[in-house]
Formats: sequence, C-alpha cells, structure tokens
Amino acid sequence: MGRVRLAAGDFDEAVAEFERARRLRPTAAGPLHWLGCAAAHRGDLATARSHLTAALACAVPHRRSLVQRAYVHARAGDQEAALGDLRAASRIAPLDDEARWVLAALSGRPAREVALRLRKAAVTELTGACREQRGGGAGGGCGAREDAGWVRAGALIDAARRLGGEPGPCAPLTAVALIRGGRREAAVELLGEAVRQDPADHRVTHTLALALLNSPHRNTGSAWERCVAVWAALLYDAGFWERVRASAARRYDVAVEAALVPVLRAGLREALERRMPDDGAGTRVAPGPLLQREADAAKLLAAVGGFPSAQGGGVPLYCGPLRVAELGRSAEFGAFAAAHEARALQATAADATAADATAADATAATGTSSAYASLTYAFSELGFAQLLLGLDKPADALAALCELRCSECRARGGPGAAAVCEPECARFDELNPGYAGLPDKHRRLSLDARGLALEARLSMGRAELAGAQPDFAKAAAYWRRALVHSRELERYRETQAAIVDMALGAARAAHREGRLSLAVSTLEATRSVIGANERGRLEGQLARVLADRGISVANDEEAPLDEPAADLRCSVALNPHLLRAQVSLGVVLRGLAAARWSSGSLSGARDTLREAIDQLSAALVHFPDDPDLEEQREAAVADLDHVMWQPDESEQ
Repeated sequence: MGRVRLAAGDFDEAVAEFERARRLRPTAAGPLHWLGCAAAHRGDLATARSHLTAALACAVPHRRSLVQRAYVHARAGDQEAALGDLRAASRIAPLDDEARWVLAALSGRPAREVALRLRKAAVTELTGACREQRGGGAGGGCGAREDAGWVRAGALIDAARRLGGEPGPCAPLTAVALIRGGRREAAVELLGEAVRQDPADHRVTHTLALALLNSPHRNTGSAWERCVAVWAALLYDAGFWERVRASAARRYDVAVEAALVPVLRAGLREALERRMPDDGAGTRVAPGPLLQREADAAKLLAAVGGFPSAQGGGVPLYCGPLRVAELGRSAEFGAFAAAHEARALQATAADATAADATAADATAATGTSSAYASLTYAFSELGFAQLLLGLDKPADALAALCELRCSECRARGGPGAAAVCEPECARFDELNPGYAGLPDKHRRLSLDARGLALEARLSMGRAELAGAQPDFAKAAAYWRRALVHSRELERYRETQAAIVDMALGAARAAHREGRLSLAVSTLEATRSVIGANERGRLEGQLARVLADRGISVANDEEAPLDEPAADLRCSVALNPHLLRAQVSLGVVLRGLAAARWSSGSLSGARDTLREAIDQLSAALVHFPDDPDLEEQREAAVADLDHVMWQPDESEQ
C-alpha cells in the first residue's frame, strides 16, 4: 500500500503505511528501505540516508538500498560516498541501466558514453511505461507509475541530448518521449537540430510541425513563423505524401491513388489555416497570409524540381523563404534562383525562335519559365504583395510594398528612406533569399517592387472603372502614378498600351449595354492621362461613342439639340472620316438653327446655318460627291437664304 501511495505522489500516506509495516516487522529491511525512498522523494536527504543505512545493517539487507543510498549521496553532493556505494553494489549484482549512467557520470567517463547510458536507461523506463499502458492496471497507482515513467524517460533523454550534443537516432520517437515526459521545448530543440542535419527528412519535419502547432507557447511571432515554415515544407514534399498514402493503405486496406494527393493537400492546408490566429500574433504579417505565401513559394519550388539538399545528390527541398532562412541557406538559394532565372530567359528566347516547336511544347516551356522567373519574387519580401495581387487586393498589395526593410533598417532610416534595406544590411539575404545571388540585388528588389506597384495601380484604376459608381478622377490618378513607375522601369509604352486596352474594354462593354455616357466618361478620363502615341485608338472609339450618343439624344423629339450638337462636333473633330457623324452633325445643326429661329433668335439661326454649311463643305473634302452630305449642304444653303431675308426684330 505504501508503494502504491508513493507512486501516486502521496508521500504522507506512503510514510504512514511504511511506518505501520515497520511496526509489524521491526527487524526487516524492506520497511526501512521504502521509508528512505519516501524521505528522498520529499527532499529530506538526511532522514533518507539514515533509513537506508539502517536497512543495509539488517540481517538481510534490501537489494536496492546501496543504489538508493548512492543516489541520496549524489543529491547531497557527496560524490565519493555515492561512487563507493555504486561500486559496492556492482560487486554484489549487476547494476541496472539507471545506476550504470550514474556510475559512469560519477567516474568521470566521457560525455558520449554517459549519454549512451542515459538513453539506454530512458528506453528501460519507456518499456516499463508502455507495459503499464498496455496492462491498463486497476486503480490510480498504475496510471501514476505510467506517467512517472514518461516523465523520468523524458528527463533522461533530455540529459543525454545535452551531454551528447547530437539529436541521436530516431529523433521523431525521442521527441515524442520528451513531449510525453513534459519537455516539449526540449523536443522542439532536438527536432530543430535533427532538421538542420537532414532538412529533407519529412518524418522529422512532420514531427516538428505537429509539436509546434500544438505547443501552448506558440503565441509569439517567431514561433508562428517557424510553425508556418515547417508546415509549408510538408505540403509539397512528395516523400511525405507517399508515406501518407502508404500509411492510409495499410490502415484501411484499400489502395490510395496518387490523384488524391491534391485533394488531401488542400484539406490539410484548410485545416492549418483554421488553426491560425486572425491577428498578427506578433508577426509582421498574420500567420494565415504568411502560410499562403510560404505554401505558394513551396509550390513554385516544386514546379522546378525543388532546391538541392545541402549534402548534394540527396532528396531536394520543397519549402518557402522562411525555411530557407532558418536553415541558413539564403546565399545558396540566391545562387540557385539566379541560375534558374538565367536558364528561364534562355529557354524563353529559344522557344520564341524555334520554328519546329509545337504549341504544346511552347506552352509547357513558357509555364516552366514563368515558375523560374517567379522564384525571386516568391522568395522575398515581395511575396506578400504578389500574393495579395493574386487575391485581387491591389490596395493591400500596394501597402505591403511601402515598407520592405527589416526592423533595424527602418529604425535607422526614418520615414524618408528607401523602401528596401540598406546595401550593408546583414539581414537582406535572410529576408530575400531569391535575390541573394544577384550582384545588384538591392537595386533589383527596388525595381521589382516598382513593377508590382505599377501592376497594383493599374488594377486599382481598373477597379474604379468597374465599380457601381465609377470614379474616373481616381482611376486617372492611379494611372498617372502607374505611368510614373513605368518611366523608371522603361515600360512607358507598354503601360500606356495596357491602360488603353483596359479603357477600351470597359468602354465597349458599356457601349454594348447602352450606357453611352459611361463609355464616353471612361474614354475621356483615359484620354486625359495618355500621351499622343496611344491616343489614336482612344479617339477613334470615343468618336464612335459620341456619335451614337449624339444621334440617340437627337432622335428624342423633346430633347434640346445643344448637347447632341456638341457630341457630334467632338466626334467629327476626333475622326473626320466618320461619315455617319458628319451627316448627323449637318442634320442636327439645321435642326438647332430652326429651334433658334423659332425662339426668336435670327442671328443665332444664321450663325448655326453658316456653321452647318462650313462643316458640310469640309466633310465633302473627305467624302466627295457623297449624296447625303450634298443634300444636307444644299438644304442648309437654302435655309440660310430664307433666314437672311427675314427681318430681325432684335435689330429694329
């Protein structure tokens, strides 16, 4: 009963039972031995030593009393006495694994030997704990012994790890033992060491990912970043998914096809995102978007075959920039990305000039080239802006581009400094491994940031056009800023063409829907920011839309003709070769003259008819002998002759 109480940690009750046993058998060594053990557990080392010494003086000493007294001596700091007891015990009977490591440590044996003996002792403890677990013994004592076994094994493994300086064999299993023994931080540290030794071992990475995700101390920025990095590394690790498939096939006795992996990957990613906090959790970017950036980067890396492992010739890595930085391989990755970017440019040039390349080959090569080219963006601070642009959040992407410096450079630079780290910044490669291999990496990052800002402003302008209540002034402002970026990037003509294409598409859609004023406003706002070299395409479309609007309003018998006349004048000025606009302007000007005559303004009617005659005469230069124009001009001349003979009451 006393031993059950002792295993459960109820020391007072255990001592009471041992005292009763001693009263029943005052000359037996057993009660004294266990009283000594109970006193040692309570920290009363003097009493423990006294009881154990008394047990050894009995006619039949307890077989463990020498070893237990050695432990008490060691805890009290009396190493010589402890060493003497252990040596004496070893002459009587072989020592167990626990005593062997203590003897090795006290004897000054090499740390590696002590670590090996500690691990062996831990295995013995685990064997006992697992036996208790399988047995499922009655009462609380067995469960307490099982828990105590895990705790003791965890302590032994942790001590061995600190002495040996190496993760040791079977790091995932060792980490599980540490976690069950209440030493999660030690388990994470051990797994981190194992990952650095072999980052391509997905079993170690998976165990570390689970330990970090379920850690109660993960609510710091660095902990979440590390958690995100290891999970993203698993999402596109082919070896990990092969093991998942094989494990599921054994468990359920069914074939698990490789085609299911994308579905499983998506499900895992969604489950992880649900576990991520909504706020920043101490990170510059919230863990959810951070996981998206890291996973998207790993996907791109998988598309080009992965990043070679440090050992060379081993299993490649599929991970994101956080993982690369954690492994301390930013410079190597920079060289890798630069080499693949150069290869991508060469492949693109070769595909463009190869006459015998099929369409399918060209498409596949273009996709691979794009993946290579995107590595620099994805494995840098630009990755967040790129992600946000892909999610159609250009304003957020633009905000992400406003500050690409590390915290140290921000503190030194102040608000007026450049948005990228200083050339001498020690953290630049860590934060931007995709650029680490480029000779002009700071300038390239700055230019690429401008390129993404240009795309963001173009998208924001497009969004203003597509809104329920378009804001043309805002759209024009975004495009003007985009054109400023394009000059820095030597992409001015390209950007102008993109803006014009965007506006023409929106205007045509509005035109088809009969929203002519919207189409006109779209084209006019765009025309205000576009230079002469792209203005022709806009003006041709604007001329047609103005003509249609002018004719549509003029056909309304109740509408005044001043606005249709203004639209048609602009249409003819923009495109004098638009016959329909020329004829319609003549008709509308004659109608406007008649309206002014009816209102009593003969001078206004005469001026309008003279304008009509001049306009129709100019139109006949472009369309000689056109019957409609000639008919309208003759009618305008006749109208003017008639009006000229009428008395103007305002002049009398």
